[in-house]
Amino acid sequence: MDILNWLYTKAAGLVKTKANDPNTDLIALGANVGFNRRDDQYQTYGMTLKNCVQSGCEGNTAYYEIDMAISNIVTVNTTRGIIDVLNMGFDPGTTPDPGFATSTSFTINNPELDLTPFNRDNVYIQYSLYYNQGPDDNAIPYLLSTGMASGLNFNLFNANPLQADTANWTGGLYVYFELYQIN
Repeated sequence: MDILNWLYTKAAGLVKTKANDPNTDLIALGANVGFNRRDDQYQTYGMTLKNCVQSGCEGNTAYYEIDMAISNIVTVNTTRGIIDVLNMGFDPGTTPDPGFATSTSFTINNPELDLTPFNRDNVYIQYSLYYNQGPDDNAIPYLLSTGMASGLNFNLFNANPLQADTANWTGGLYVYFELYQIN
């Protein structure tokens, strides 16, 4: 669609602020495919709104693993993702005691975030936990953000006030995160 089509669309009052149906509504997409009819090398295509949104978000979400038996640092390169925390109960250092008595720490690094002291107020982080308890496991994970000293720092606690079961932290622990920098 060239600029004259856009001008007509606006003049005719055909600009919308909400989609009728994201599965069928189309948007114009200019794709650089070496199209040689014009100087700009772009060809116009149509794409459903749903497909456009999904393809745009694909690169922003990823799956990561942090193996606590090896390291307590995970490096991410997307704004959203799921971190699978492996080998939590492999030794006492990575097994938080009940009742918030001890914690284990881990760090999320994203090299694209500016975590210098003057920019830290511009960094937004949101996170949530999912824990699938194993048999003989009564751990209740509680994750607390503890700062940005060396990446995004967290402490993981066991919020259950009871005596630890024999197989605590053998379940599946996942951290969902979103990271944004507003400036």
